[in-house]
Amino acid sequence: MKQILVIAILAFALISCKQTNTTGQTKADTVSTPDYPFKPKYSIKWEKGDEKNAQIVLNCLKKYVDGDIKGAVANFADTVTFLADNFAFTGKKDSLATIIGQMRGDLVSVSKEFESWMTTYYPDKKETWVTLWYMEKWTDKKGKTDSLYYTDDVLLKNGKIVLYDEKIRHNPAK
Repeated sequence: MKQILVIAILAFALISCKQTNTTGQTKADTVSTPDYPFKPKYSIKWEKGDEKNAQIVLNCLKKYVDGDIKGAVANFADTVTFLADNFAFTGKKDSLATIIGQMRGDLVSVSKEFESWMTTYYPDKKETWVTLWYMEKWTDKKGKTDSLYYTDDVLLKNGKIVLYDEKIRHNPAK
């Protein structure tokens, strides 16, 4: 009799575990896809990506802040695309380094304050993206200070940055 009771309890526990996760929500494989009012241009099927990719992008930005342009572009692919506000570049990383170097050369100081970042992998596309959210503040050689809020999407392939897509929000004047 005790054996039947133990088996019944184990069976009940297993059935319960298969139906819900620890938060009490239904598992993803049993949830139907909602009928979205819009279709995405890009895949919405993603999983957590390797954080080494975020480290590559963050090191790039740290080198830029430090004024080390050669180090900043070290992990860019030989041919790269860089998109920003009123700026689109596709070409050799050495040419991009020259452009970035000229822009950084106009600044006395730069700092970045990160809200967060996320590394995602899209298995159906075999692509790894790092998305960053941060505030950049700077002082130019004339003493003017300013800031922008950025959301950057960075595509990496084989540990190299192939696309850097930078979006900005201007901060309201105080």
